[in-house]
Amino acid sequence: MKFKKPLAIALLGLSFVWLAACGNKDVLGTTFTFNYAKVKMVDGQIVEGKVKQWAKYEKQDSIRVTFENGDEYYTHSSNVTLYNK
Repeated sequence: MKFKKPLAIALLGLSFVWLAACGNKDVLGTTFTFNYAKVKMVDGQIVEGKVKQWAKYEKQDSIRVTFENGDEYYTHSSNVTLYNK
């Protein structure tokens, strides 16, 4: 009986680590929706706009952002900020 509480706490802690490691995935019905994005270009220019669609690829650090005006950018995820106003 004494070891049940620490075991439950350990399992709960592991589940939080597992959920945090999932990244941009549909976890327990949670969908990541962002309305705006900023993309940093190679020359330092920042492109900002309303997001139509975005995708993060598994086992890669790349992200694809499509703006409502049709412009599409594929870059490293460190060059993109997705957000809501």
